[in-house]
Amino acid sequence: MKNIIKVLVIVDVFIAFFCILSGNLIWLYNTQLAFFSTTFIITGTFIGYSNLVRSEVERGNVGDDILKKYEDPYDLDEEEKVEIKEIKPKKLKWYEAVLFSFRGGINFIRILGYVFLISSFLWLNSNGFFDVLSFLFGVSIVPLVSLFYLLKKRAI
Repeated sequence: MKNIIKVLVIVDVFIAFFCILSGNLIWLYNTQLAFFSTTFIITGTFIGYSNLVRSEVERGNVGDDILKKYEDPYDLDEEEKVEIKEIKPKKLKWYEAVLFSFRGGINFIRILGYVFLISSFLWLNSNGFFDVLSFLFGVSIVPLVSLFYLLKKRAI
């Protein structure tokens, strides 16, 4: 995570430096505001899901037993065979599945990032600084740099 942050900071400084040298303040405003908001969003998402995984590991919801539960939840491979018609699999209710998936995604930093993204867009638009292309470029910096960094690390 620290290495990705270092690469992101270097790329962002380069983009800001290029915008300042070219004298294009509209691109500077749009890329920087979009960059920081997506950084908050992705950092909050990472923290939320890593906390979710950590809590599941602490509860012991990992390992061979969990895999066996999903691969053979009714122990059909055991000596004692059970008739499949008798078994009614337990399914999550729709709200349980939604709450479980949101539990990892909801985080204060992520919500702050979305608020910052919306308020940045509104501020840029109301002051006449909004440029769609530069804003989309700023939003795409964090995902693209992260993707290229991870692909490079995987290739090594």
